[in-house]
Amino acid sequence: MLNELVSELNIRGANFVKTVDICMLSANQNRGYSVALLIGIVLSPGYIFRLSKENILDKSEFSETENSADKLAEWTADFINAKGYKAFAQSERNLCLHGFYDEMTKTTPLPHKVIAIMAGLGWIGKNNLLVTQEYGSATCMCTVLTNAPLPTENTPIVMPKCGKCSVCKSVCQADVIHGSTWKIGMNRDLIVDVYHCDSCLKCLINCPWTQKYMRNNTSA
Repeated sequence: MLNELVSELNIRGANFVKTVDICMLSANQNRGYSVALLIGIVLSPGYIFRLSKENILDKSEFSETENSADKLAEWTADFINAKGYKAFAQSERNLCLHGFYDEMTKTTPLPHKVIAIMAGLGWIGKNNLLVTQEYGSATCMCTVLTNAPLPTENTPIVMPKCGKCSVCKSVCQADVIHGSTWKIGMNRDLIVDVYHCDSCLKCLINCPWTQKYMRNNTSA
C-alpha cells in the first residue's frame, strides 16, 4: 500500500514522503495511532530567488504550497480510510475543527516538525523552522496519523548544523528570534517569540541552507 500511496502523492505534487513509528510518543501526541506520514512540498528556487533579490513580502507561493500540503494530507487520510484503516490528517482545518490547536499558546500536540525530526529529515534552526541539507527551510509539510501497518523509517535525531550563524536573527525586523541553538526538549519560546512574529518569511528565505538550495537549482 505504501508504494501505491507514495506514487500517487508524487503524481499529485509531493516532493517527499516519510513514515515514522510514533508508538513511543505520549497518548496526547499520537492519540492512539501508531504511524505518522509526513508529506512535503518544496518551494520553488525561483520564488526564493525573487524574494531574495527584490526584498519584497510575497506570501502567495508559500500560502498556496502550505494549502497544497494540507490537501495532500486530507487526500491521504481518505485513501487510507478507503483501505479499511483509520487515519487523521493534521491539516490546519482539521486541527482547528477538532480542537487540537491551542490559539493561546499557538501549539499543537504533535507538530509536523517533530515527525520530520524523527524521520531524520533535518533539524530545528535558530529560526525555529525545520532546516534540511537539501532544501534549507524551503519546505511546506503536513502529517497524517494512522493505524495502517506501514513500514517506518525512524532515524537518529539530527542535531543543529547552524553553528555560529545568526543570519535569521539579524534579518528579523520584528526582533523575535533569540539566536538560541535548539536542544532536545527545549522550550520553543526560548528560540522565538511566536506571539509577535509577523511571518515575513525573511528568516526562511535568507537561511544559508535555503540560499544554497536556491543556488544549486537556478542558473542565476
